[in-house]
Amino acid sequence: MPTEIITTDGTVYSYRHFEIRPLAPNGVRINVEFAAPKHGTEMHVFKGSPLEQKVWNSDLRIYMKEPVEPAPEGRPVRVVGNTVVGTVLDVGNAVTRLDKGDRVFAYGPIRDIHDADEQWTWPLGDLSCEDAVSVDPAHVAFVSVRDGNIRIGDMVAVYGLGAIGLMAVQIARAGGARRVVGVDPIAIRRDYALAHGADMVLDPTACDAAFEIKIATGKQGADVSIETSGAGRALHDAIRCVRKCGTVVNLAWGPKDCTHLHLDEEFQMNRPTIVGSQCWEGWECPDRDYPLWDGVRQRAAVRELFDAGLITGKDLCAPVVTFADAPAMLAEVFAKPHTSVKMGVRL
Repeated sequence: MPTEIITTDGTVYSYRHFEIRPLAPNGVRINVEFAAPKHGTEMHVFKGSPLEQKVWNSDLRIYMKEPVEPAPEGRPVRVVGNTVVGTVLDVGNAVTRLDKGDRVFAYGPIRDIHDADEQWTWPLGDLSCEDAVSVDPAHVAFVSVRDGNIRIGDMVAVYGLGAIGLMAVQIARAGGARRVVGVDPIAIRRDYALAHGADMVLDPTACDAAFEIKIATGKQGADVSIETSGAGRALHDAIRCVRKCGTVVNLAWGPKDCTHLHLDEEFQMNRPTIVGSQCWEGWECPDRDYPLWDGVRQRAAVRELFDAGLITGKDLCAPVVTFADAPAMLAEVFAKPHTSVKMGVRL
């Protein structure tokens, strides 16, 4: 019987058998060879959100403090994982782009057999498994670079060097940024950024990163900063580091804690523009250049960057473990984020 990995709180992981149902007309059944979680997003889900006590009003596009059903005892069981890579075992009768035997990648949890919708399944082509599981964070980063209107010659700072931030460093460089600075307290992430597009990296726990960025840019500041970590202190520093009337792109879901975010300091004096990123069809909030740019075109453009060698997921997945070792390593990686950028599971 097929098996997947589950958790209730993001600290303990275990296996669960599940039943294979008949394929939907648009379904693609995949024999999974490689899979990866999406660390930041999944921890946000595991830990819960204040928004769980609010209701989204899609007409007004506002969260309402309305009564909601009380949560059941304990947190729900959740599958773990974001992207799978493998070979097509079968397809539904309405599938037109894929066939049995094709190697593909798709959104999906860490499990040995996965049924995906054709819409969210793509041919692997010449992508490595590491590249394939990096396409989703690269897509988020790609949108953030476009939202920042980064142009040739710009000075760019990227705060938070997880998978999304590291992709933002590479894409900003590919998009014409003259200089890219990466900011993160974790050494292995700074090292990866230096090896993949950053001119300079800073540890915000060891220095005043915004000050150093100002000095490194001739006292002007970055033209654009991109904040990916969801930390209030990082967003505050991303505001501090930009030039007068610069742009700050906030793509993180947060910050939840705004203790260290001050809008009565550099924000007032330098008047930056803060841009919310992360467009998604499911939120009915498309690209700012829609319909010229939609999700299909965004993902195609990201794929072209990988195919052209302008961005890469090479060496991003570490550690890579077997399916048998995955539950223990997931607990280790999520408990100690300084040890890894993105974990891979080989089945």
